[in-house]
Amino acid sequence: MPTSRREMKVLETYARSLLEAGKTEGRVFQDLKQLEALASMTPELLEVLKALVERDQLDLLPRIAELYRTMTEEDDDIVGLTVTTAVPLDDELRAQIKERYEKDFGKKVFLIENVDPSIIGGIVFEARGQRRDISVKTQLRAARDTLASVHLTHAPQGGDATHV
Repeated sequence: MPTSRREMKVLETYARSLLEAGKTEGRVFQDLKQLEALASMTPELLEVLKALVERDQLDLLPRIAELYRTMTEEDDDIVGLTVTTAVPLDDELRAQIKERYEKDFGKKVFLIENVDPSIIGGIVFEARGQRRDISVKTQLRAARDTLASVHLTHAPQGGDATHV
C-alpha cells in the first residue's frame, strides 16, 4: 500500500494512464490481466525485458518466448509439468504429484499450476507434448458423446425390436 500522498498520486497517474489507454484500444481487462502477470515477474524476467526495451528489441519477445519454451521442453535436467485443477492444489497433493512424476520422468519436476473452475473437478496434466485429462468436464463430454451415439430400441407388442 502507498505510504504517502505523493506515492498515491504517482500510482493513480500510472493506473489512470493505463485505464484510459485500455479504454481507447478496447482492451481494459486484457491489459489488467497482463499487468497482473507483469507485477508477479521474477527479477531475471524484468532484467531481460529492461534490456529489450533499452535496445529497442521488444519485438523479439514472442520469438524469445517460443525459443525458451522449446529449450525448456528439451532440457535434460528438468520437466515442467502443467497441472490444471478446478481449485488450487494443497501442499499435500502438490507433493504427491511432484513425487510421482519425478519417478515417472526420472528428472526434477517443476509444477506449473493453473486453476480452471470450468473443468469442474479432477485434474489435467501436461508435460513434454503429452496430455492426460481426467477432469470431470472431459468425463461428462465423453458420457454425452456416448449417449448421443446410442440407438435406443424398443420391442413393440408381438414383434421384433425396432430402432427409435
